[in-house]
Amino acid sequence: MILEFEKIQKVYAHKDCEHIINSIIVFDDLIETKYVPTNFSGETKYFYLRDKHVEWDTKQKEALQKYLHEWFDELGYDSTNYFIDTDTAEIKQFCSEADVNKILTVNEDAESTSTEEI
Repeated sequence: MILEFEKIQKVYAHKDCEHIINSIIVFDDLIETKYVPTNFSGETKYFYLRDKHVEWDTKQKEALQKYLHEWFDELGYDSTNYFIDTDTAEIKQFCSEADVNKILTVNEDAESTSTEEI
């Protein structure tokens, strides 16, 4: 299952974030990023960060990864059998023991080649 959601950004507080750049006090907007599930029943998530933050992309990515894990838990998936791929937002099943045995059998049946000495 791929978790689909709508990402909505808006100014939450206009020029309300005070910070210092080169010893000068600057005021920037506080941005609200809202993640709304569209193909599953999960809690809407909110993330707030100052506009033009130097780590904007990193902080946004970290928040989304956190929310994907929270949704995974909310949906009740067993983490011993499933995991969330945070790059694709897809819930995937770990390989079963039968799948692992198939891979091992194929590898054992493959012809071995030796390397030459240099």
